[in-house]
Amino acid sequence: MAFSERHIENIVRALTTWFDKENRELSRAIEQTVDENLFSLEDIKHQILSLKHTISKETLKKWVADSHVETISREDKNVLCLHAGNVPLVGIQDLIAVLLRNGTYIGKLSRKDPYLMASLLRHLAGHGLVEEDLWSVTPESLKPVRADALLFAGSEQSAGPVKEKLTQLGLIGEDTPSLMRTAGFSMAYIEDESSETYQDLTEAIFRYGGAGCRSVAIVVSPFPLRKVQCGFTDYIESFWLANPPHHKVSESVPYRFALNKALGIDQAWLDHFLMEESGEISGEKHIVHWIQGDLDRVEEIIRKMGSRLQSVYSTADYIGRRVGERIIEPLSLAQMPPIWWKPDNLNTLVWLQDHGI
Repeated sequence: MAFSERHIENIVRALTTWFDKENRELSRAIEQTVDENLFSLEDIKHQILSLKHTISKETLKKWVADSHVETISREDKNVLCLHAGNVPLVGIQDLIAVLLRNGTYIGKLSRKDPYLMASLLRHLAGHGLVEEDLWSVTPESLKPVRADALLFAGSEQSAGPVKEKLTQLGLIGEDTPSLMRTAGFSMAYIEDESSETYQDLTEAIFRYGGAGCRSVAIVVSPFPLRKVQCGFTDYIESFWLANPPHHKVSESVPYRFALNKALGIDQAWLDHFLMEESGEISGEKHIVHWIQGDLDRVEEIIRKMGSRLQSVYSTADYIGRRVGERIIEPLSLAQMPPIWWKPDNLNTLVWLQDHGI
């Protein structure tokens, strides 16, 4: 069945009306999420504004065209989506991909983000785009519908046990195609100290408490941390005044600060994050690694990190340049990605089509 503009328009219309500021259902979902201290109001507002900005008929048509997906599925295939809970509404791209392919969405929602996505799904059900009662926060509560494909976003450690559990419940089979996205963080290459760069870098590192896979945990720069520490800290403090930190720092972070101090490693303790100049990348939450180097160093880190690394960002002179296996993206869009961005560098629409969905 060929793609039609009407199909895309129906999806956009439903999403747009849910995002409307007069939508009381959305307002209640936001209030519940904030009241239960699941996400900060500032992070929810940022995500919603970002999605409103990137979801339109034009952007969905571009995603479809650039993916060379010319038809939608003739069969009604079931797609089980397991959503992470590190960022509000983090699974919405998978949901839209399933809708574009005309699949039947089945959702295992995160306990950390149960209200926003459920509100959206009820709204989409009212528009006839998803079926009622095909989502839950626990796999045991899902209807026993066998999925034809699985989309997963989470940690590498949980991927295996999750598939095993779903197989035991009969929600997937041993041979069910599975797209498992497990990248944990991103990297930025910075070679200037402009106000715009500092602001974009601050947003890229600290939005969502650094929990998203697009959040920067590694900064490579020609100059050392001590050269930028004072100036950069001013931007960080301004960000936190407008976006009060919502996370608790891991107990291991103060310990690492003490160890760095004993070893004479340059670092900056930022109350809610530790920034350190070190070539040893821990991957721990709330630690930002500042590494002195050039693009060769960036390429070396890309090889070393492999699938753990999501994206590489930089400023205007480097956007679109290939470094190793990555294409450098705009730093300014780290936390406001286009709808067609590729989790784990895989196009979800293409993957679904290739697997007959």
